[in-house]
Amino acid sequence: MYNMETYWAIANHTIAILGIIIFGWLFYKFVKPFMKEKAFYVGISYSVIMLILYCVPWEITYPYLWSVFAACVAMCLLERRNIKQKILLATVMYLFRWMVYGVILLLRDIMFALFINTPYMLMHPVAQWVTYVIVELIYYSVAIAIMYLVIKLFHKVYVNKKEDISGKELILLFATLLTVMIGYFTFNYFSNVYLKDMEVYIWNVHPGYTFLRVIYQIVSFVAILIAIVTYQKIKEKQREEKVNILLAEQIENTKQHIGEVERLYGDIRALKHDIGNHISVLENLLLKNETQEAEKYLSELKATWNESVGEIKTGNPVTDVILMQKKKEAEEKGIDFECNFFYPSDTNINAFDVSVILNNAIQNAFEGVVGCESPYIFISAYRKKNAYVVEVKNSICKSVDIEDETGLPETTKKDKGSHGFGLVNIRRVAQRYYGDIDISQEEKSFTLTVMLMLD
Repeated sequence: MYNMETYWAIANHTIAILGIIIFGWLFYKFVKPFMKEKAFYVGISYSVIMLILYCVPWEITYPYLWSVFAACVAMCLLERRNIKQKILLATVMYLFRWMVYGVILLLRDIMFALFINTPYMLMHPVAQWVTYVIVELIYYSVAIAIMYLVIKLFHKVYVNKKEDISGKELILLFATLLTVMIGYFTFNYFSNVYLKDMEVYIWNVHPGYTFLRVIYQIVSFVAILIAIVTYQKIKEKQREEKVNILLAEQIENTKQHIGEVERLYGDIRALKHDIGNHISVLENLLLKNETQEAEKYLSELKATWNESVGEIKTGNPVTDVILMQKKKEAEEKGIDFECNFFYPSDTNINAFDVSVILNNAIQNAFEGVVGCESPYIFISAYRKKNAYVVEVKNSICKSVDIEDETGLPETTKKDKGSHGFGLVNIRRVAQRYYGDIDISQEEKSFTLTVMLMLD
């Protein structure tokens, strides 16, 4: 009445194909934080290659390994940077699949023993088939759910997703991964040899083999996570060192600005000291009716005065010097520079902290306007109740990608590990005053807003 072989074939093929497609989706979710939209094609490439290998009429050794390799090649072709990281991701994903599906396979074996391979089910093939489908759906559902949680955990511990991996760092990580891979191939080798010699699966004769493999898979998973966490701590320490170096450079720059302020004050004192002589010269020229000479002398005196006191007045000599230098640099680069900035005197805001904000924000703005037809940088500051707000707005040629984890723009420079600390330092300063930064984008416009809370 029932062609059960056909039903079994349909069930097996359907479940296998669904499993391949869903794992392709998991692969996409795994690499998405590292490749964003391009990750979709990585998942597709895995599923397509795996389906092809599944449909060929002859048996393929390690089909999942070949499919993951194809996905790795797709990653490298789609984004030809940080190749070492892509090799790492492909290897980790392959091992994660083996670990998760292998551990959950123990649950599947238990369900098979309890609900499928029983005398009653052997006498009722339809009920056995239905139960088999249910058990397989439970197995794959649990495996997919745990795999998804494992991916989320990996994303959480792998913090610096956009930083390049060096050759030494890859070797450090692969010391653990290769150990796990050796165990993986060893378990597969013994099971295949046993099946070939005894014509029966080793786990059916020696149940301890399954438990030993599961223990190894769990320990391997923990070892990989520890290796990733250790690697991330090393990267974080490197970032801290680079941030400290940058802060040291900014402290030195601030000292230079203070020296510039002292020089300007010296020039002003000299002008004040000589003001009597200048007045006497002008008086003599006017008494002799040498009007043109008097006007020329007055113009030169005014230019000297403006050069000494500066045309930007913020309420603090250090920020005066910084903004005057940045304005001069902008003019040399053909950038429209407008400043409506003031320093919050008589508050808890330190001039050095404000100089860190201005130096980094304006430097980022200089980089952002590169290539724009009508580059501009607008700087303003205002108080709103007990908040002091600094805004730096600049033109951009195209929208800036924002990292999901940090909320900060992705650096476009090749050496991502050595750049991108400017906004990090600005955020640190803001958080020191219980504030934060906000980034907004409009068409051809980028705005950085820094809020500091006043006492």
